[in-house]
This record gives sequence, C-alpha cells and structure tokens, in this order.
Amino acid sequence: MCSNNLKVITMSISPDIPEAGWIRTMREAAGISSYELARRAGVSQPTVINWERRERARTITLGSLLRAAEALDGELMYAITGRHTTEAGPRTKLRARKAAKPSTRPKPAPVTSSDPSHTQSIDPNSIWE
Repeated sequence: MCSNNLKVITMSISPDIPEAGWIRTMREAAGISSYELARRAGVSQPTVINWERRERARTITLGSLLRAAEALDGELMYAITGRHTTEAGPRTKLRARKAAKPSTRPKPAPVTSSDPSHTQSIDPNSIWE
C-alpha cells in the first residue's frame, strides 16, 4: 500500500530548470496568461499560480505537471538518470548479463510483410540492441 505522502516529489536542483519553473516559463513564452492556462486546464487561476509556486519549491506533483503540460499543448518528460556518465548504465549492464547467459526462451520468428513488394524481414529482438 502506498502512502499519500508519495504523491509529492522533491526535485533535485538543476541548472537546466528555469528559475521561474517550466510552467511559468512556457506559459509566458506562449503569451498565455495564468487565467487562460487555468481555462485550458479546467482549473481555477489560483490553482495555476499554486502550480507555479509549488514547481519553484520543487514540491509539485507529477499529476499537476502533466495537466499543465497538456494545457500548454506540451509534453511532460520524466526521467531518472545516472549521475556518472563514465560508468556503464543499467541497459549496458543488462545487455552484458544477457550476452553472458544463454536464453531459455526460443527466439520468435522474424516478422515479414504479407505484401510481396516488401522483401525486408524485421527481427523484433534487434530493435532493442
């Protein structure tokens, strides 16, 4: 069972985040007032001001960020990345483990098109390599 306290996130301070926060920065860049953003998001204008304040304080919820992004006709991108780029990341380590360990699953047959003009077959496993 999840605690309701997990709804609020604390973001690390990054030079990539505008000082005013993404919501206000994007809103102002688009020339949209807080009233207009509120109308688009289906919330009150004080809620938009609250989102902007909470984003600057690094306590905004992902749900609020998503709603603001959608109202700004934008896309919320959320990621957790490694701090050190010199070390192998999780995908690299996973590939190395898979290469060292023989697979017990049979490989699926290559996907081919039923259209005779398409002659290239695609191996679905190669997409992730």
